[in-house]
Amino acid sequence: MKAFVYTSLVTLLVASDAAARALVDLDPHLSARGLLTKRAIACTNSSVRASATYTGSNTTSTDVRLRISNGGAGQSGLVGALAEAYIDYALAQGIANESFAVDWITGDTTDSIKYITSGDADIAITYNAQAEYRALNLSTAVRREYGFRDHFYLLGPANNTANLTSNDTVLDIFNKIVTTGDSGNGTRFLSRYDKSATNIKESLLFATIGQIPWALATSKWYHQYPQFPLQALRAASLLGEYTLSDRGTFLTLASQNSDLTDALVLYKRGEDTDPQDLLLNPASFLLGARVCEDNLAIAQGFMDWMVLPEGGKKVVSKYVQPGSTEVLYTRAPNCTSTPAACAGW
Repeated sequence: MKAFVYTSLVTLLVASDAAARALVDLDPHLSARGLLTKRAIACTNSSVRASATYTGSNTTSTDVRLRISNGGAGQSGLVGALAEAYIDYALAQGIANESFAVDWITGDTTDSIKYITSGDADIAITYNAQAEYRALNLSTAVRREYGFRDHFYLLGPANNTANLTSNDTVLDIFNKIVTTGDSGNGTRFLSRYDKSATNIKESLLFATIGQIPWALATSKWYHQYPQFPLQALRAASLLGEYTLSDRGTFLTLASQNSDLTDALVLYKRGEDTDPQDLLLNPASFLLGARVCEDNLAIAQGFMDWMVLPEGGKKVVSKYVQPGSTEVLYTRAPNCTSTPAACAGW
């Protein structure tokens, strides 16, 4: 009977460490390590194809031990720069005993959280606080760190059909885009329309001024273009449309095809001076709950390294596109010593 009770409890409750430890308290002959081993997550290949694989400076290993999902910072190359630097660090510090590789999986904020939920990615780089809190509350993610700051750019055509001025606030700009778009004067706004952090941000800005153009068939000026950041910015430039993008994407496109960025005017951008700036774009790193047991130390080590001044923060602060001196992103503030600087994160 006692064995039956224990077997039933294990079957029903082994999903939690607390349950396993409770069983050990009942019977000292049971092994907590043994019970917890039953629920250890085995390493499997991701069902999502990686966009790139990084191996560090001194290795060509194909043994992928860490998978990071993100959109814009992956396209800009920052994810690769972080991966390369961390591999070297992890080997030097003994976090990993053998050479390994890191995969970048392309995904916007919504995709990236989905991938850590399914176990297809280990770490998600995301840009929406409420989505991140939800992932933590659902135990999809087990840790959140402030990784770096990106900055939204409100860009548009040089002919400025919306009549934007340097004195306009962000909400003034969105009001003018709606008003001139509705008037039929040729103003158009390109939306990623893909549940990315950028799409969520512009939707919130439209909603703040009481507008929901995506729900109205009469909003012909609202151009739904569900593509990743670089592709969307290229389209906005070629079509002469206003759009919300970010500094990292803009500078990346400028390094690839300056004619496209030269055709755009930067009407408003986020700044670090005000942590509550509507166009500031904080990037969070979420550690997924389904990291396999063999790779957990490497994933946890990456999260630790990411917030070190001489670790991930240093990589962020020095990251530029080839041939450029403009840094794409800025360091995240220290939320412990300067909590006010993290307001809104």
